[in-house]
Amino acid sequence: MVSHKNKEKGFEVKSRLLTYEEKIERAEDYNDFYGERLVDPEEFAKEEIYDSSVEMKCLNCDFEDELELDEVLECQEMTGDEDYAMFCPYCGEEQLVPKSIYKEKKPPRLAQRKERKQI
Repeated sequence: MVSHKNKEKGFEVKSRLLTYEEKIERAEDYNDFYGERLVDPEEFAKEEIYDSSVEMKCLNCDFEDELELDEVLECQEMTGDEDYAMFCPYCGEEQLVPKSIYKEKKPPRLAQRKERKQI
């Protein structure tokens, strides 16, 4: 598993190289879906193919999940939200963001406690 920061999007993406067996299975699933042989599974398996995902965390309730990168990008494209915020399946708020954005947006709990005491 490799983690890297998506420079274009500004959040961390985890990538995992698919195994030979996973590539064959995906090619066969693709062909089955369309009802014809559009992809040669053996040729497809020779390619370097990765699964990419994003660790997400809710700014409201701290729920954590891991979503496919395509799902996160598709949601952002539909909403235009710069923070890639999605609806949290736990609390229902539109506060589920990539974990690296969560770390930037939400101050550490210790800092929050100090702020409350000063008020």
